[in-house]
Amino acid sequence: MTDLRAYVTLPADLAQPAPGPVVARPSRVLLTGATGYLGAYLLTELLARSEATVVCLVRARDIQDGRTRLEANLARYDLTADFSRVEVLPGAMEQPGLGLDTATWQALAENIDAIVHSAASVSFLPTLEQMLPVNVGGVVNLLRLAGDTRLKTLHLASSYSVFNASSYSGVPRVFEEPLVGDGDGFRRGYPASKWIAERVGDLASARGWSVTTHRLGLLWGDARTGRSKHDDVLTLNVRACLAMGAAQDLDFLMHITPVDFAASAMAAIVMAPEHAGGYYHTVTETPITWGEFVRGMQRHGYPIELVSSAAWHERLRGVLPAHREFMPLVMGASADSKRGLHESNIFSMQFDASRLRAALAGTGITCPPLDQGLIGTYADAMAGGAPR
Repeated sequence: MTDLRAYVTLPADLAQPAPGPVVARPSRVLLTGATGYLGAYLLTELLARSEATVVCLVRARDIQDGRTRLEANLARYDLTADFSRVEVLPGAMEQPGLGLDTATWQALAENIDAIVHSAASVSFLPTLEQMLPVNVGGVVNLLRLAGDTRLKTLHLASSYSVFNASSYSGVPRVFEEPLVGDGDGFRRGYPASKWIAERVGDLASARGWSVTTHRLGLLWGDARTGRSKHDDVLTLNVRACLAMGAAQDLDFLMHITPVDFAASAMAAIVMAPEHAGGYYHTVTETPITWGEFVRGMQRHGYPIELVSSAAWHERLRGVLPAHREFMPLVMGASADSKRGLHESNIFSMQFDASRLRAALAGTGITCPPLDQGLIGTYADAMAGGAPR
């Protein structure tokens, strides 16, 4: 995958947005991805931190079907929401006009104050070309809405994986600044698509749009409960380690970013337009290594030994008859995973989040460190209870 700059374009109709300024405090916010992991927490945080109405763009047959999907997703993470301030809008971000009729689009353009875009195709298996319609096309469609009738802030959920580009190879620390380079070196379609989406947002910003990019770290469990996505790769990996009593003897940095912190930080910035624009690293500044995480689980009472990656995968194949849920770990990773980790920049670099800390000053929102207490919370949640 080389020189992604050819994908960084805007259609001719996006020459400039409607005039601003943006409203001082959003009262109606459009949220995409509310039926996803981050989106569930964003919905609850946007409601909790404001009096705003949140309009959720949901892929659904009708409003009731969309509401049912939202409620089921919140229940999956033991979350609740005040649905008196939630509106369901059936549509699809990759379709022209978000799949909305002209009247509905025009009403949104007139009445929405801010857009929070957390929806994305997040699988690491599809190619870049398969990712483009959703992960880049969706951004273009939302820019149209953000610049129609009156200027609205657009908040993009990006990923720290954009720094896996070759231009950042060997860079020890990255800052909340625009990306550089031509985007070569990505081994998967997902981070490449997020790199392109960021650069498209940069292009729109240069033309007058209000775009804020939130680079999220490795989103993991709620720091209060430890609950995470059941099919998340890291969650499956830790569950497999606990089930087998063995972990891979690898050394890489874990930039664990609790999903509740990420959502709180984003929501706080969305509701404070004075902080709009530019980039925020919603990433822990105190990562720990995988080995430290394993030792934390050991101290918490879980008997886990460190073994070679090859030996770990061999054990994994042995427990598959009793644990079919671990099959994605076999399908998605090779026994030589150590080499793959060392080829990824993000597993060795640090992330500066000075701008995020300044924006959150006085809110009480901070990223919790992955200390012994949080390690225990995560391990217990993924083991299904306290250690034996």
